[in-house]
Amino acid sequence: MFTSDWAHEELPEGHRFPMQKYRLVREELQADASLRGKISILRAPLIERSELEVVHDADYVGRVFGGGLTAKENRAIGFPWTPKSVQRYRASAGGTLAALRALMSDEGAMVASHAAGGTHHAFRGAGEGFCVFNDIAVAAVTARSFHREEALPILVVDLDVHQGNGTADIFEGDDDVFTFSVHGANNYPWKTRRTSDLDVDVPDGTTDDEYLEALRPSLARAFDSCEPKLVIFQAGVDALSEDSFGRLALTRQGLIRRNNLVYDHCIARGCKLLICMGGGYSRPIGATVDAHADVFRVAALKYSAAVAEGRWRAREGEAS
Repeated sequence: MFTSDWAHEELPEGHRFPMQKYRLVREELQADASLRGKISILRAPLIERSELEVVHDADYVGRVFGGGLTAKENRAIGFPWTPKSVQRYRASAGGTLAALRALMSDEGAMVASHAAGGTHHAFRGAGEGFCVFNDIAVAAVTARSFHREEALPILVVDLDVHQGNGTADIFEGDDDVFTFSVHGANNYPWKTRRTSDLDVDVPDGTTDDEYLEALRPSLARAFDSCEPKLVIFQAGVDALSEDSFGRLALTRQGLIRRNNLVYDHCIARGCKLLICMGGGYSRPIGATVDAHADVFRVAALKYSAAVAEGRWRAREGEAS
C-alpha cells in the first residue's frame, strides 16, 4: 500500500476538506496488529508531467504546475493554489500509478492500493470537486500502454457516493475500459454529470440492505459485461450516514459488506485489483477514518486468506 500524506499541505481554517484523514488512516493501519506481515506501507512518489499527459491536456497540466489556473477554475476544484498543493496533486496521482506498476510488474500479485487518490471528478482539461488529476484514468491508460495483455479489459468500480463523471467522460466510447458507478441520485455532480457504461442511482436515505440489494446484481452485470483482467476500485466511504456530503444512510458494517462484494468477485474471477481511496467527510472525522481503514484492512486480510487457502487462481488456471 502506498501513502502520500507526506505531501499534504495546510488548508485555510474552516475548509471543508478533511486533509488529516490520510495521515490518520495510515496511522490506524500501522497500529493494527492483525495486519503485521500482511500489508507493507510505502511512500508515494511524485508523478511526472509526461505521465499525467497520457490523459490530461498538456496546457492544463502546465497551468496547474505553474499556478496558471483562473480563479474560477480553482473555485471549481475547491482548493487554493500553492506550490505545496501541486506537490500533493502529484503525490496523489503518483501513489496510484506506483501501485498500478507494482501490481502489474509482479505476475503473482493480486492486489495493490493507494491510501489516497480516487480523484474521479477530474476531466482531461479541467478539475472539480476536490479533484485535479484523474489518477484512475492515468492508471488505466498506463496499464493499457505497458501491460496490455495482462490488464485488458479494465473495469472501474466506482462506489463513491458521487458519480465518477470525469472518469466516465475520459473513457466514453472506449471499449477497453468499462466504467461502473453507484452513487446518490440527487447528489453532486449536477451540471457536469456524465454517462458511465453502467450507472446505478440510489435515493437519499438508502440503508445498508437497500444499497447492497442495488449493488449485487449491478456489480455482477458489470463483471459479466466487461470480463476484466484488471479492476480499479474507487472505494469512497462518503455513503456513511455520518457523512457531511453523502445523503445516504450506510453504516460502517454496510460498507465492509460492500467492500467484500468487490473483493469476492475479483478473487473468484482471478482479476488483479487496484484500490484507491475516494471521498469521506464525516464530522467528527473518526467515522470516515475507520471506514477508509476498513477498505485496506479487509483487503489485506481477505487476500492473505485467499492465498493461504489456495483460492486465488490466475486466469490461466495456475496458482500464483
